[in-house]
Amino acid sequence: MEYSLNNKVTDKKILLEILQNRFTKFDESVVKWTFKGSKINSKFLENKILNNYKNKLKKKVLSNEIIYSDWIEIFDTGLNKLKKLNKQPILFFSGGKDSTFIASRLTQKKIDALYYSFVKNENEKKILNELAKKLKISIFYSYGKLEYLDEEEIFKKIKEPVLDPAGLSVLSLLDISKKNKINFQDSIFIDGMGNDCYMGHLPSKQELRKLYFQKIFFKNHFHKIVPIDIQNSIGKFGDLFRPDYVAHFPGSTIKLNNYYDQISYYSKYKIYDDIVVQRALQRGIHYDFCSAIAKSILYVDASSEKSLVFFPFLDDDLIEFYETRKIRDYDYSKLTNKLSIRKYLNENLDFDKISPYKGIFKPTYLNFRLSNMQIKLADKINIRLKYLNKTQKSDFYLWSKYIINNDIKLD
Repeated sequence: MEYSLNNKVTDKKILLEILQNRFTKFDESVVKWTFKGSKINSKFLENKILNNYKNKLKKKVLSNEIIYSDWIEIFDTGLNKLKKLNKQPILFFSGGKDSTFIASRLTQKKIDALYYSFVKNENEKKILNELAKKLKISIFYSYGKLEYLDEEEIFKKIKEPVLDPAGLSVLSLLDISKKNKINFQDSIFIDGMGNDCYMGHLPSKQELRKLYFQKIFFKNHFHKIVPIDIQNSIGKFGDLFRPDYVAHFPGSTIKLNNYYDQISYYSKYKIYDDIVVQRALQRGIHYDFCSAIAKSILYVDASSEKSLVFFPFLDDDLIEFYETRKIRDYDYSKLTNKLSIRKYLNENLDFDKISPYKGIFKPTYLNFRLSNMQIKLADKINIRLKYLNKTQKSDFYLWSKYIINNDIKLD
């Protein structure tokens, strides 16, 4: 993953866009996002996904189930490239299915990696230890206290403001490297981000219920009746005041006075009735790609520009494989994907017995306090801090640190 920007982002409109949305309108942004050396063209990616799904068969019963043995060799070929880099692979191991799958393939390919994990309690640690025992790996744990990183210097280094879905826990994991005297420039950080377009992540039934209420709320203009600060004050329930066409962007965001003007960019997705297509367009492009880049910013800029970040699911050959399939990859009745990483994990690690619940590992945060300068900045751009939930405060913390430490004026 690569990204480029010649100068630091100082445009107020873009800064507010990133703060509110946690993703970027790639084609219209002053931030010149690039992926693998080329500018990200979201219109091109959108058309690619639309053609992909248009050419697939949609049947209630699929006779040709897609299984992991069809594509695992392509995945492993991508991992084999790590051996030629002469860098220390480090996997951020949450114990979810993506990171556990990557860990399993790393061990199968005899790639000597380090495994880091952020845990909140002993139950999470117990699950991770059981998985580690099955995988025959050792895990370095972080409990959320920075001891070795200079946080102020980090936010002077980074080239762009960043809102990362893993929140401040990424810094804690980087801190483990410092603790173990690992040189950042000799490391490559491995992440499971980037599989939404092709590997599932269908909306849950809870999200579909949320979509139902969002349609009602927005149709009746409730978002105009309920003040912005109240929407922020009720945390994830504030998502009910989002337009229904952005229902599947995860997480609550900070809504400022121009929020609904900015979000209207995504109204074009309303024309696609297929929930799978909507999901791939919304989350796959404008969320996953931007989140992957945001993670790169934190991993690399916070440590060393000579270190690398590797997203094995964003492999050109693997994506091409999905596009050539002629059947739909989804079981609509169960809202699951037919590619089934979980099937692999159950057959090889008895995964369901160890980690039976999807989403057991939620975003976690360091214990952070807002400085007086951050509080003044919030007041200046009309952010009511007392009405923000913890996710929103974490987002504001990362973003405002960038603004203040780089002496950017928002006048």
